[in-house]
Amino acid sequence: MSTEDRHPHGAPERTRLPVGERRRLLAEAALRVMKREGVAAATTRAVCSEAGMPHGAFHYCFRTKKEFYAEVLSMDVISDLSEAWSQVAHASPSEAIVTLVRALWAQVEVDADAQRVLFDLESTVLSSPDLRDLLDQQYQASLDLAAASLARLQEEAGFRFASPVRPLAGLVLAALDGATWMWLTSRDPELARSTMDQLANVLITHIRTDQPDAGEGA
Repeated sequence: MSTEDRHPHGAPERTRLPVGERRRLLAEAALRVMKREGVAAATTRAVCSEAGMPHGAFHYCFRTKKEFYAEVLSMDVISDLSEAWSQVAHASPSEAIVTLVRALWAQVEVDADAQRVLFDLESTVLSSPDLRDLLDQQYQASLDLAAASLARLQEEAGFRFASPVRPLAGLVLAALDGATWMWLTSRDPELARSTMDQLANVLITHIRTDQPDAGEGA
């Protein structure tokens, strides 16, 4: 079977895949199962069937349930901001901040069911003492990405924040989580977008008015 052949559920059937890619495919399959049937339905057999892999593939890729949940939760870390970066270099500092914040929200808004499932999974993990530290790991990964994005934003748009980027990154994550929960419960996308625009306005107030030399650190 070639690399272009596909399983009926849509997952590619491939041989000799690296373990990391198999783990990702299984996590994506688990998310699809959870979206259709709930978190409890994502048994090892159901996930492997969805991914078009033999049942043994799950235990080959994940030694423990904790490793599996960590892989699924990692899908909640936003990473695709390429469209935003193509715009910020030609924008003013204020416009660049608005562009980035809206791009972050767009990554959330694209799939309400996935966000609902991830909230449900986080609640499941939080209720288990053996799994609870996964949420801290996920938060730190998200915080690192948000801080790196704000640092890059300064470079791309040619300005500096008056505050360190890491606390500002924490503010971004808190606003994203709050807006996501608001959106899932109210089903009012405009309200959530307005909240994110308010976040952008707050970040704009942290722009340094006495801009340093380009080589000066944040």
